[in-house]
Amino acid sequence: MEKINAYSYPYHWSLQGFWQYGYEAPFRYFKKFLEKKDLVLDIGCGDGKLTALLAPHVKKVVGLDHQQFPLDMAQVLLEGNGITNVEFVQCDAVALDFKENTFDKITCFDMIEHIPQKDAEVLVQNIIRILKPGGWLCLTTPNRKDLTNRIFGNQLIEKHYHEYTVEELQNLFAPFFTHLTFYGSYLPLIPVPKIEHYANVLPFRIVFNKMVDLGKNRPRFAKTLILIAQKK
Repeated sequence: MEKINAYSYPYHWSLQGFWQYGYEAPFRYFKKFLEKKDLVLDIGCGDGKLTALLAPHVKKVVGLDHQQFPLDMAQVLLEGNGITNVEFVQCDAVALDFKENTFDKITCFDMIEHIPQKDAEVLVQNIIRILKPGGWLCLTTPNRKDLTNRIFGNQLIEKHYHEYTVEELQNLFAPFFTHLTFYGSYLPLIPVPKIEHYANVLPFRIVFNKMVDLGKNRPRFAKTLILIAQKK
C-alpha cells in the first residue's frame, strides 16, 4: 500500500511557537541564496506554507505535489495572503517532465522520506536534469541518527519509507553537487521521547527554540537534516 501523507486541513499554517520556528528553519538558512530573478521549484509543497515564504524573494515559484487537495488549499491560502507569483502543479516527483536546466533553485522540504529508496534515486536524477548548472538545492529530511534515536533506536514513522543519515545524503548528491553543506534543525538535548509536547509551554519554549538553533552546526545529532548544495 502506498504511504500517503494525507491532508485533512492545512496544518502547517497552524503551527505556532517552537513548532513554527523549527519548521521554518530550513527557509531561514536558504534565504540568502534566493534572488529576485529566480524561478524556483518547490517539490512536495503540500499545503504551501514554505512555498509562501519563498515567493516574496523570487520571480516565481512552481509548487508541486502528487495530491490535488493540499494544492487547492495552498492556492486559496496564498491568494488570501496576496501572493500571486506561485503556480501549483499536481505531479509525481519521480515523473517530472520539465525541460532540462529549467530552474534556478529547487527546494524539497521533508519529502524524500515519503518515497521508496529506488524512487529517491530517480528523484535525484530529475533534480539534476532540471536544475540549471550552478543552481542551488535545499533538501530536508528527518535524521535517522539524531541524538534521541542514537539512544533509544529509530522508530520509523509509519508514513515514511526510509529516513536518511548525513552519509546517505552525501552518497546520493556528492557526485553531482558541490559546496555540500549540512545544517541541522533542533538538537534534542533532552533525549526523552515525546518531550516536545512541552515545547510551547512557557518558559520551556525559550529552551526548545534555543535547541532549534543549536542544531544548525550539529547536523549529525539534530532532528532534521538540511542539505544545501550547488549543482556542478
